[in-house]
Amino acid sequence: MIDAPTRVERFARKRSLDYFTSGENADYLADEILLLHPSEADAALAAGDTAYGLLRDTARRCLNDPKRLARLGIPDWCRPLLEWSVANEWDDFLFGRFDLAGGIDGQPLRILEFNADTCSLLPETGLLQPEVLRQNGVKRSAPNKLVESLEARLREIGAARKGTHGLFTHLGYPEDELNVGFLADRARAAGWKEVHTASLPEATFDPDNGLAADPKPGRTVRYYYLMKFFPWDWIALEESALWEMLEEMIVNHFVRVVNPAWTMLLQSKALLAYAWQDNPGHPLLLPTAFDPADLPDPRRGYVRKPVFGRNGENVMVSLDGRRSDAKRDGDYGELPVVYQERAAFATNGEGLRYQLSAFVTPSASALCCRRQEGLILDDDAEFVSLGLTVS
Repeated sequence: MIDAPTRVERFARKRSLDYFTSGENADYLADEILLLHPSEADAALAAGDTAYGLLRDTARRCLNDPKRLARLGIPDWCRPLLEWSVANEWDDFLFGRFDLAGGIDGQPLRILEFNADTCSLLPETGLLQPEVLRQNGVKRSAPNKLVESLEARLREIGAARKGTHGLFTHLGYPEDELNVGFLADRARAAGWKEVHTASLPEATFDPDNGLAADPKPGRTVRYYYLMKFFPWDWIALEESALWEMLEEMIVNHFVRVVNPAWTMLLQSKALLAYAWQDNPGHPLLLPTAFDPADLPDPRRGYVRKPVFGRNGENVMVSLDGRRSDAKRDGDYGELPVVYQERAAFATNGEGLRYQLSAFVTPSASALCCRRQEGLILDDDAEFVSLGLTVS
């Protein structure tokens, strides 16, 4: 670790990113920089590539097995669109983020979960992290090709249709809006002809005429590409009418959604239990099961997670498999759960735990890090910029 006394408020403000540096988030960007050894950075990137392929293989198996699909927390009526999506959109994946345990100071590197559908930390990783390093004199950045790789991927996706029109949508939360804005900027840089950001209520879904929105009063534009920053599981479990409209529009080629519907399979944490069944003992996987008694040794401790939980909500940690040592309330308490063997994390002298993440686009392209006290990482975590040690 090295100190990072120079703040980036001015840089953030000029780019309308001061949400991350002011008010309640004034301390969100850590005042230290974590220097990874190049071999640690290489291993974390390689983990992203390996895990992406491994989980995609398991996802295909789950789609072909009704019992597995049900335990993923996915309603059976979602199957037709998922099957169509796998058959027709398997290569349309844009981005996701693996959260990792260990990988620092000799701790074994393990996959905690895959944020495969909608994942945050995009502006922090792509824009703020490089500036923190630059202003604090760190010459060697940890791997970070997030901007370039997203733009290249969007050029590939957009090449399927001339006159690329993309509607980038969110649910109105400030952080989501900034992540969507970051993605929209990448699409513009990739040469997309018409790019507009909007909240979900501002979009019109018409199975007969397609997707539309009004970028300016009195001007309606129809869009072929929908970049949504709301999860497929939320659509399926909370907005089934929207799922039905999207299904009809997708299969009739009125709209192309990024990330595609099949990423819902990857988003379910229950997929990790089946990945463990399919690949027992894999060095990147933590033992994961639907019952703690099915773990190799529950006395090592475990983490109970809702299959579609986010931000640490409704997570429970048991250090010895007999009692609850930490837990969070939240909105996901009614969902099925999985039990994942507790992993080792690198910590500092103040008790802060460090959690690396690897972005895949779909090849591993960037690393980022967060840290927090306690056993559960949530929205109060700090973002820690990453550099490399000088050999």
